[in-house]
Amino acid sequence: MTDFDLRPSLAGYLRSVADWRRRRYQDDLRDPRNLVSAAGLDQMADWVVHLPDDDARIITLSKYASEGESFTPGQQALYEIGRFRFFTPDTEFDSFLDQLAQFSEADHNERGHFGGKQVPGDEPW
Repeated sequence: MTDFDLRPSLAGYLRSVADWRRRRYQDDLRDPRNLVSAAGLDQMADWVVHLPDDDARIITLSKYASEGESFTPGQQALYEIGRFRFFTPDTEFDSFLDQLAQFSEADHNERGHFGGKQVPGDEPW
């Protein structure tokens, strides 16, 4: 258990990506997959807020994908959230949240370690 509840922030983030998807629908292509993705993200946001406080995936996201009490996804998690139900409209919330937790842990562990092991003294940071 963490000392804060990440669910509202995660839900808000999902809704903001849904808003972005709806705006993307307004471009020249008017790709309906944007609306499918937006609806799915809104539904997932509603689902997330009703998960139990001790859901292991929310605890993992709280540990690896938050700053303060805000959900802050890393690169892999961010990419996948933006693609939610865009190519695979039947993606389930449970399996997606499982993957999101895994991606968030991988993003956290990978942070700042790009390109593999460096020669001592050759790290750019």
